[in-house]
Amino acid sequence: MLDKVIFVLMLILIFACVVIIHEWGHFIMAKKNGVLVHEFAMGMGPKVWSVQKGETLYSIRLLPIGGFCSMEEEVGSSDNPKAMSSKKPWQKFLIVVAGAVMNFILAWILMSIVVGYIGCNTNEIATLQENMPAVEAGLQVGDKITAINGEKVKKLADLSNALSKEEATYNLVIKHVDGKEEAIALNTKKQEDGVARFGFTVTQNHFNILYNLESGFVLMVRTVEMIWRSLIQLLTGEVGMDQMAGIVGVVDQTSKQWDQSVRIGGLGYAVIDLLYVGAILSANLGIFNLLPFPALDGGRLVFIIIEMIRGKAVSAEKEGAVHFIGMVLLMLLTVVVLYNDLIRMGIGR
Repeated sequence: MLDKVIFVLMLILIFACVVIIHEWGHFIMAKKNGVLVHEFAMGMGPKVWSVQKGETLYSIRLLPIGGFCSMEEEVGSSDNPKAMSSKKPWQKFLIVVAGAVMNFILAWILMSIVVGYIGCNTNEIATLQENMPAVEAGLQVGDKITAINGEKVKKLADLSNALSKEEATYNLVIKHVDGKEEAIALNTKKQEDGVARFGFTVTQNHFNILYNLESGFVLMVRTVEMIWRSLIQLLTGEVGMDQMAGIVGVVDQTSKQWDQSVRIGGLGYAVIDLLYVGAILSANLGIFNLLPFPALDGGRLVFIIIEMIRGKAVSAEKEGAVHFIGMVLLMLLTVVVLYNDLIRMGIGR
């Protein structure tokens, strides 16, 4: 029961963070460029709590399903120096794109936390396997492999990338436990799985911050690429609309994944798994909002680029009408996706 309560609270927190960090990107960039922000809201619907600080009202609203950053005169043109519409096109561009950028940064941070929890393999020997070349060469637990074939080694990945699947001889530099360095020629031995190995495992480091950030960034970029490929498949018809999942589908699948993670690795593992889901959601929101579709940030960027080209902004009435149509279409899409979620869950059949 306790794990379910934790799941619900964490899921609400993750959804809130993904949206709030997006709106905070707009908020902070607007402030930096002298735009008046009327309200920065966490959640939607009726106000539960609010406080006025300076020119901005900070509020918490009843429904934890989003948020918004309300700025002075966001579209068209204006003589008001604190209006977003009075700013230069490049300033508007930064304000609009900042939300998605913050989503990518959040995804990077969450991915880095996940990598840190799992740990990274180092170049220090942890265990040795009997009847394997490493033992026969006299290597000991605690020894470090500092180079292979002249290339420096800092982690297992550096070593693994240099190995061939076939048996071969490699020139290694070993730093022994006593601090002495030794250059040795070490063979690999092919295993039943077809992989040639030296016959040792290495220790794991959970607190290598630079490595965690580097690996988290790579993982974030790969996630963005995966989401983008899926989007292209959807647009080209390779993947059907019935495969799209909305918030209901995400909650359903995440709940099942949570239960499985708790059974396999316990509560801690399940929490980390949920953070990984949060990273994917954040990256997904960043990409989705940059699509050049009316009512999305990407649609607003299109109008800003048009302003850059023609030298003046599109009228507020025309841009507002386009965004209104886009909002209606997005609401229809939301209904379709919700229907797909319910059908997939076996509801409404």
